Amino acid sequence: MVNKSTNSQNMITKESIFTALMILMEKKNFKEISITEIAKKAGVSRMAFYRTYNMKEDIITTYIDELFHKYSKEILSDDKIDNYKNLLLYFSYFRKHERLISNLVNSNLLNMLLEKCIESFHVLSRDVACNKSFSQEKQKYWIEFIAGGLYHVLTEWAKSGMKESDDYMAKIVSSLIME
Repeated sequence: MVNKSTNSQNMITKESIFTALMILMEKKNFKEISITEIAKKAGVSRMAFYRTYNMKEDIITTYIDELFHKYSKEILSDDKIDNYKNLLLYFSYFRKHERLISNLVNSNLLNMLLEKCIESFHVLSRDVACNKSFSQEKQKYWIEFIAGGLYHVLTEWAKSGMKESDDYMAKIVSSLIME
């Protein structure tokens, strides 16, 4: 059984490693960053790194998984499906993580985000009734369409510096989905 202090230490280690990677990615390309550099910047040993992750890509995918998990949990906590509200939440979540998105853009690693975006929307679709009555096959393509569209809108918004408000972005995408 894992005690609270061990779990708390693991969370601190993960956050330190993630933060260190984000700082390093602002200075150099992801491919050029070594695990030793990440561990040193995070103030942890290489052993602590390998207890937490298998490779440096896991830092990003784990963080994105946790981000989408929190997003999904918040959506599922609401009884009413509201596209605008869900989209507002989507854009506000990623605005809070603008550093991550910017680093993914600059390191040409956006495919990691796309994979997790599609995966998350497939999971959400099982738990949230699609407000369109599609066959199972058509719903599969609808999810791919929505996930890909949201991903591309997010990346374009990030590349332009996220100048538009979360509300504005949610309204635009919501109107496109409803048309």
